[in-house]
Amino acid sequence: MPKPFPFDIPDNEKSELISKILKYTTRTQEENAQLKERVNILEQEIHRLKGLNGKPDIKPNTPKNDDSSSKPGDDNDAGAGHQKRDTGKPDERTKKKRKKPPKPSNPIRKRVAPVNIPEGSEYKGLNLYGVQEITFTVSLIQYELEHWVTPDGDSIYGRLPESVQGYHFGPELRSYVLHQHHACGVTEQQLLESLWDRGVSISAGELSNLLTLNHDDFHAEKDDLLTTGLFHCPYLQVDDTGARHQGQNGYCTFIGSPEFAWFGSTESKSRENFLSLLHRPWTTLVLNEHAMSYLEDHNCPAKWRKVFQECLCVHFFNRESWDAFLDDCGLTKPRLRQKASEAMLYGSLLSHGVRSDLPIHSDGAGQFDVFIRSGCWLHAGRPIERVIPVNKEQVEEQYQLLCRFWDLYRELKAFKAAPDDKRASSVRQHFRQLVQTRVECSELREALSNLAVKEPELLAVLDDPNLPLHNNLSESQIREHVKRRKISGGTRSEAGRQARDTFASLKKMCRLHEISFWSYLRDRLNGYNVIPRLSEFIKKAVYGDMDEGFTNTF
Repeated sequence: MPKPFPFDIPDNEKSELISKILKYTTRTQEENAQLKERVNILEQEIHRLKGLNGKPDIKPNTPKNDDSSSKPGDDNDAGAGHQKRDTGKPDERTKKKRKKPPKPSNPIRKRVAPVNIPEGSEYKGLNLYGVQEITFTVSLIQYELEHWVTPDGDSIYGRLPESVQGYHFGPELRSYVLHQHHACGVTEQQLLESLWDRGVSISAGELSNLLTLNHDDFHAEKDDLLTTGLFHCPYLQVDDTGARHQGQNGYCTFIGSPEFAWFGSTESKSRENFLSLLHRPWTTLVLNEHAMSYLEDHNCPAKWRKVFQECLCVHFFNRESWDAFLDDCGLTKPRLRQKASEAMLYGSLLSHGVRSDLPIHSDGAGQFDVFIRSGCWLHAGRPIERVIPVNKEQVEEQYQLLCRFWDLYRELKAFKAAPDDKRASSVRQHFRQLVQTRVECSELREALSNLAVKEPELLAVLDDPNLPLHNNLSESQIREHVKRRKISGGTRSEAGRQARDTFASLKKMCRLHEISFWSYLRDRLNGYNVIPRLSEFIKKAVYGDMDEGFTNTF
């Protein structure tokens, strides 16, 4: 703490002391604000651990724009509701609303005449009044399989239809069960009670088996989505969230694009795990030059690089054989084993034909830092927004930085609409001017420093205008798992976890390409196969060369 200055010192020294005191006061206020925020977070965590009710998270009202000509999503619309002034942050409501399906064709016609028509009345035609109805009927189909004995003494029986082979429940009932649980989020217990109320004789175990077992064809179709997306989509968007399994915390990773959606649940969210998810379509691994380059780029010790160099071009049948190889080499340190496995998976992906320049768009999480990295601008701007200013000067600094940040965002949107080298050069220049801005607030300085580090990923769109600027698609898609986690908590069996990921992927694929998920389930379970493989829709969306000669309802 500076000592109080005497009144007999020169005025220039007084000014210097006053300046030091003001700086010290501001720094103390910043530290107090940070400590208050930290205490608030810790109090909420204590409440959560004790099982107490925490402070309600009530969002402030978003101020309405007085300009009636501005619409949500326009550049003039202010989306930062917690800001005191309009920072110019755009509204990114990109979720596509489903359209109401057309009314059923071939209606059942019932003519209704008036009661007590007076004599002399004149008929003037019909007034049409449509009423949509749905009926639930439960029936038991008793297949009488004929039994014959051949002259050789062998028994032969009548063969059941393919759609009911191995089941005591028909394809329509199985479609309804899968749709209610995986598409509508109905829990198993509620679904069981609903079926019982309608007169379906089914046990809890039988219902669980219908939801989780004997879905190999669906699993195979889901796996095709990832393979096709890796080879045909111009970029990937990724995100992850918590997904409990067998009472333990796990993670669900979303991999997709505007053309496809794929979910995979695992126990980890490391970079090794992400690479292993990308590698799921293949089992064989190879130690090649790409893997060695990865080890060198990630500062693997020269001792282990020499060991791996001696085994160059060795192929491993599966992950177990690779782990056994690491054990034989004596590589026991977890971090080094993880780095070696990352290199192996990275090199194997390239050997299987995955592009080394494949852009991966994410919210900035480190586990997705592979291939070409592209970042989300909405996440990048949050550190600036979260700063708590302690005086008017800092409020003004934060406001000006946010305005400039979202002005840059608008410039990038304009560049995506009309790519131009001159405009790209201007964006780069404005970005560097932004991160080099001198500010007094230490938290704002730190936020700008972090922003400068992210320059390559945030400006990747200047090299590839097809890349998105935000991660809204991934977050909206993975919300499917967040809702299910809140409803059911988690899965117990490996088959249940696999079914959850598979049907979430297939449902989202149907939504992306405007296919009725109900029609899709009925098509597959009845064996119609009128709807093409969903992986074909990815190619159609990218190349536009698939015939749409199929019906969407049955």
